[in-house]
Amino acid sequence: MLGPPMLAALLALLVVLSAPAPPATRSPTAEVEALLSTHGFGRPVHDARLDVVASRLTERLSGAPGDPMPAGAADFLNHALAVAQVSDAQVFPFTLRHRAFGDFAGRLPAFLGRLDRTKPPTHYGLATFVKGGNMTTTLLVAHRGVTLNHPLPRQSEPGSWIPLQGDLLRGYFRPRVLISPPGGARIVERPAWTSERKVDTSIWFDAGPGVYGVEVVADSQYGPVVLNNAEVSVGVPVADLPVTRLEPGGAEGPPAMALFRLVNEQRAAHGVPVLRLWPDLTAVAQDYAVELDDKHVLVHATAASGNLATRLQTRGLRFTLAAENLADAVSPRQALAAFMASPGHKRNLLDPALTHVGVGVVGRYFVLAMVRVGP
Repeated sequence: MLGPPMLAALLALLVVLSAPAPPATRSPTAEVEALLSTHGFGRPVHDARLDVVASRLTERLSGAPGDPMPAGAADFLNHALAVAQVSDAQVFPFTLRHRAFGDFAGRLPAFLGRLDRTKPPTHYGLATFVKGGNMTTTLLVAHRGVTLNHPLPRQSEPGSWIPLQGDLLRGYFRPRVLISPPGGARIVERPAWTSERKVDTSIWFDAGPGVYGVEVVADSQYGPVVLNNAEVSVGVPVADLPVTRLEPGGAEGPPAMALFRLVNEQRAAHGVPVLRLWPDLTAVAQDYAVELDDKHVLVHATAASGNLATRLQTRGLRFTLAAENLADAVSPRQALAAFMASPGHKRNLLDPALTHVGVGVVGRYFVLAMVRVGP
């Protein structure tokens, strides 16, 4: 079974630049909407909750041009999204420090050119913060593959349940919900589709107190896609502050080998047999990482190479079970954090039936191909 792609909101890329550009002739909102339309993204909905998150992130990142980005900015964004009850899995930020509104419009096309066109923006938020004569503007674009009738709560009680209902965006089908209970309990998957292309299921918090991961996944022509991802604190306090994941000071070696070690550390910690590195499988993963980096997309299938099963069969590799985790991340530890925060990715990574792994890394693209060899 092929796993869903990584959560973009968890590993969002923050860009902080400063450069002169022609003066603006329109407001930032008008510039954004015009540029989105020019780049073929239509007219995404201006979302008030994304405005609030953009405002918090903009104030956090404001400062004189050239100042370093504050540590933990991505973690701060994740926390701000959770507080605003924005649980879209695909959220991408662009932050610019500038002196005139035209600077922002001049730099924006480069950011839009890097967006994954398989997950185009459906909603956006925008905010500008002025400090000491300098401006900082943040644009948040979200791909909302499922519009929930009610946001997922941040807190609930043990033994309770909540309905999960909403509308599925055209192009997605067979939605399901994955629930990761606390304490290492087995990840639960439930179908969530109806004949009217709706998402409709219930979530039970019946595994005791702790933090539950809730994820909505659906299929598309590019493979499975994570549409919504949230954490619900059940019978325990909700985190008031963002949790910052610090990178170790020492070198960890090549990124692919670092991720391989981190994956096996997690498997060992959960009592699961470690994976063996398979050079032929690594070649498959590395070739696909090259393809993703070249196309600037994060998808499980392309017209050029097919899906994981096709890529393995093309190389003549024999397997009885296969799973794939993908991440857009700045480091192996961030890639692992995204995998462990996603119930679907976590289930793949900790599957005791898998025996071998191949790891590919090119730039920000991490590919983890896992298989079972033998019966």
